[in-house]
Amino acid sequence: MLESTSELSTAQQWAVDLLQDKNPAKYYLAQENFVAAYRKNQSFSFLIKGEDFYSQMYGPDAYFDDRCIWLSATGGEPDLAGKMESGRGFQFWETVTSENASSIELLDNAEEINAIITQHAPDSSVQPGDPEEVFWGGIRNEARELTALAVLVKWQSGYHVMASVVTREEDRGKGYATKLCSGMISHAHSLGIKEIGLGVRRTNIAAQRAYEKAGFTMLAEFTNYGRV
Repeated sequence: MLESTSELSTAQQWAVDLLQDKNPAKYYLAQENFVAAYRKNQSFSFLIKGEDFYSQMYGPDAYFDDRCIWLSATGGEPDLAGKMESGRGFQFWETVTSENASSIELLDNAEEINAIITQHAPDSSVQPGDPEEVFWGGIRNEARELTALAVLVKWQSGYHVMASVVTREEDRGKGYATKLCSGMISHAHSLGIKEIGLGVRRTNIAAQRAYEKAGFTMLAEFTNYGRV
């Protein structure tokens, strides 16, 4: 039997009941953008509103809300009957913060940050000045050149996400990304932040290894879809 709700608290509980400790949905469910959620058997989906309607589907029986323009699905390929076409996949990871031996430099020079992003990761989701940013952190090499950086942002849901994780191309594979992530975790812990999530492309194996070494674990792997 299909159940639906327009109550955020009910949707959040459904996500906990089904996904338990593998629950990336909690990062996306916020009062400001929540529209509806659906539960059927051991499957769950929800619809939120941003610039367009966006949905996430969990499980083989997850309900498809026809209003969505963008969709991320996990737990089997949904039957969309030509309504949407698939695109790149991504994974969502999470860690519980703790104090560790790694440290970062807190960055406040927007020009320096933008120079790294523009050259080495121009499709980064967050730039300096974003209203959701909490802090930017960076790692320098022995020559004191900024070699890796990331930002911690606070989403509408109240959960924190690490974004715009960038390592200079010439410095990749040297352990800077792992050190950066560990330092971001430690500094977030010092601010009283308990959990950090992040998204990474399914094909970015090097980044996934760095996140795993820093203490992150994967919660789910999604396939993206968009309107045909």
